[in-house]
Amino acid sequence: MRLKDLGEFGLIQRIQEGCLVKPERVLLGIGDDAAVLDTGGDHLLLASTDMMVEGIHFTLETATPFEIGYKAVAVNISDIAAMGGIPLEILISVGLYPDQEVEFVDELYRGMKTCCRRYGVNIIGGDTVASPRAVIVNVAILGRVEPGAVLYRSTARPGDLILVTGDLGASAAGLDLLLNPKPVSPEAADRLRKRHFRPSPRVEEARAAVETGGLTAADDISDGLAREIQEITSASGVGALLYAGEIPVSPEAREAAAVYGKDPLEYALFGGEDFELLWTCRPEAAEEIRRAVAARCGTPVTVIGEIVPAEEGIHLIHRGRRHPLGKGGYTHFAEA
Repeated sequence: MRLKDLGEFGLIQRIQEGCLVKPERVLLGIGDDAAVLDTGGDHLLLASTDMMVEGIHFTLETATPFEIGYKAVAVNISDIAAMGGIPLEILISVGLYPDQEVEFVDELYRGMKTCCRRYGVNIIGGDTVASPRAVIVNVAILGRVEPGAVLYRSTARPGDLILVTGDLGASAAGLDLLLNPKPVSPEAADRLRKRHFRPSPRVEEARAAVETGGLTAADDISDGLAREIQEITSASGVGALLYAGEIPVSPEAREAAAVYGKDPLEYALFGGEDFELLWTCRPEAAEEIRRAVAARCGTPVTVIGEIVPAEEGIHLIHRGRRHPLGKGGYTHFAEA
């Protein structure tokens, strides 16, 4: 069997067998945005890691080293936000070409440090190795969360509403613009590039929503809305109904979609790397969550659907018709 046949989640299931030597410390291990550990204090410890590989997640022709460094940190902070937590420290490991310019490394770490300063995160260690075939950046992050505030993918219930922060599709549209440049307005081009390379992890939004006590489940949108809703429904044993007309698509993504001849909804559903937060909540809590997030951050929160029993599956209501919703988002090893 090859990795492309096993798939990312099949691989995760395969390697997690026998991983826990002292399971009493681990409230949640492999399978969510971050592991949740009980270290005996007033808070739970969150731990996560993400890797970015040249040729898969970025190219040196389209991304500056500053942008690579910034994004590598931001995507990890987003994992902590998805769990309702506060990011604390990171460790960074990089693989670099032996003849890499020192200025490249300076800019790479300047991007990382800029993102760290924005979110109050310390760089506390890591490793550097020679990598003859690709630049690799791996970040491991630690965070904390109160025991009653931690959010999981596995706790959505039928009747919950589905919410999303901000808007979607700009990162994927930005990637189209990088790989196949076409004329869009200068303002849109700048915005799309920033959304692709400098995402804004929704840490304060998550904290504001958590403090209402109304959230029931959460995930961050790294691989596309369609795939993330699949992850919540699979983990929770439920189905979902999404309302296409309510999904907030970025105005810049709409502009790009017109140029590239795409349905803008395609960017939102299947594009990925928006790093907005996908939440579920009880219906009576939705308005309080929206008000709390708007008051603290000014970020809109939109109701885009509802959780239904598992036997109803996952569907999208689009232009008055109900369509089965596939994953569609980016899947590692699919083309391996």
